[in-house]
Amino acid sequence: MKKRSKAAFAALAAAIVFCACGNGAQKSTQNTQDAAGEKARAIADGGDFSFGIATELNNFDPFDSGTAESRAVNFNIFEGLVKVAQDGGFVPAIAESWTISDDAKVYTFALRKAVKFHNGKTVDSDDVLYSIQTAIDSKLNGFSEIESFKIDGENLVITLKNANAGFIAYLTSAIVPKDYDGNARNPVGTGPFKFAEFAEQDHVKLVRNDDYWGEKAHLDSVTVKFVASQANLVISFQSGSIDGFSAEAGTVMQLDENSLNRFESNSNAVQLIALNNDFEPFKDVRVRQALNYLVDRQEIIDTVNYGSGVIVGSGLIPALSKYFDETLGAAYNLKDNVEKAKALLSEAGYADGFSFTITVPSVYTVHVDTAAVVVNELAKAGIRAEIKQVDWATWLSSVYKGRQYEATIISLDGALAYPTAFLSRYESKAGNNFVNFKSDAYDAVYAQAVSTVDDGEKVDLFKKCQQILSQEAASVFLQDISEFTVYNKHFAGYKGYPLYARDFSAIYKVD
Repeated sequence: MKKRSKAAFAALAAAIVFCACGNGAQKSTQNTQDAAGEKARAIADGGDFSFGIATELNNFDPFDSGTAESRAVNFNIFEGLVKVAQDGGFVPAIAESWTISDDAKVYTFALRKAVKFHNGKTVDSDDVLYSIQTAIDSKLNGFSEIESFKIDGENLVITLKNANAGFIAYLTSAIVPKDYDGNARNPVGTGPFKFAEFAEQDHVKLVRNDDYWGEKAHLDSVTVKFVASQANLVISFQSGSIDGFSAEAGTVMQLDENSLNRFESNSNAVQLIALNNDFEPFKDVRVRQALNYLVDRQEIIDTVNYGSGVIVGSGLIPALSKYFDETLGAAYNLKDNVEKAKALLSEAGYADGFSFTITVPSVYTVHVDTAAVVVNELAKAGIRAEIKQVDWATWLSSVYKGRQYEATIISLDGALAYPTAFLSRYESKAGNNFVNFKSDAYDAVYAQAVSTVDDGEKVDLFKKCQQILSQEAASVFLQDISEFTVYNKHFAGYKGYPLYARDFSAIYKVD
């Protein structure tokens, strides 16, 4: 890993410690032993595992999981008709198979028999119909495209308003018991782990589902502990009060590699300087482009992440490689970046620069550290940025939901392993378009990408969406942050996916 320069340390003088912001990705490497060797040494199934996270969970409703960590835990509790595979494809779950009509408007699912909910009830067609209707009523992404759905014999038939060859990705949405409304604090699903208890501001406990229809989890239980900061996660791990956690590169360097199993992955979330396009300077595309020219993404990766990270130039993650436009990472990387930025600012009427505030959630120190680097980079063109740290609840309510901010630094994940999960938020009328980006060109191309049946055309159109985000500088897209998942040496097993998920069913004890 690359070492920080003296200048980098000066830029980060006010920073605290690194904080994890991501989760397991599609690629993973193990530092201490290969997976096959560990599996051979695996002892009998059983045992309890505790995993630390820096953000508290308070909602386990699969139809309203507002945070990435909630979705990551729910990944173990709930399942949909299908579920995502490690390679980004989709495999059967509550549905044992499916077919798609030639016009990509009719999806037919053969429902799996004898699947049990965690409350002991067998999943039936009424539960499936109820779950789909709940997803529609909850306005989950993609479900507004459904024209009708019904049970035909032993099959579920979903008919769409328009062709959508990628609709299968949305059907990872949870199947829950009919009329069940206790998901927020007492979730019931069909996954490999069952919800056992929740202690507010402390932990949530999951236990193995011994009636699981698929391959059962190895562990008896998993306790997800809420630990206030990355520094405290390190202390808890070193003292043995937690068995694992996710860490940034700088944190891993504090740990004794001989005492742990380590897995490297991407966070599968796009870190960006989110610019509120309704804030006066950022209403002008030239100003937004100027910021893109001024921010050195590689310097951020080298300085904040010790060289670990993948540059992105749009709102899509690299793990969705089929659709990812890798050329955009260098779109604003010119030799005369600063001069180009100054010229754009002058054209926009800001020759002397301007001032604004970067509001950052303090729980994610990696974003605070990134902000420190960005402040120095923007100063080269006379732009004066001030960092304002807020707690997570304030960030969610004021920045994300209230849109009362000028700029922020955050990582945005997707609930699905499909481009729409990342790109739909930039539609002009999207409810989660908290950067207030508005582009008729983007809206038109995105609609085409969703509706086209031709796979090659779909890929081209999703790449065109990314190109518009870059050209119109919706925000400053930075990187997919690399992170490390660490377990103590008595545990192994890791599965990564092209979305934010923690698969506790893969973990097992070793000698």
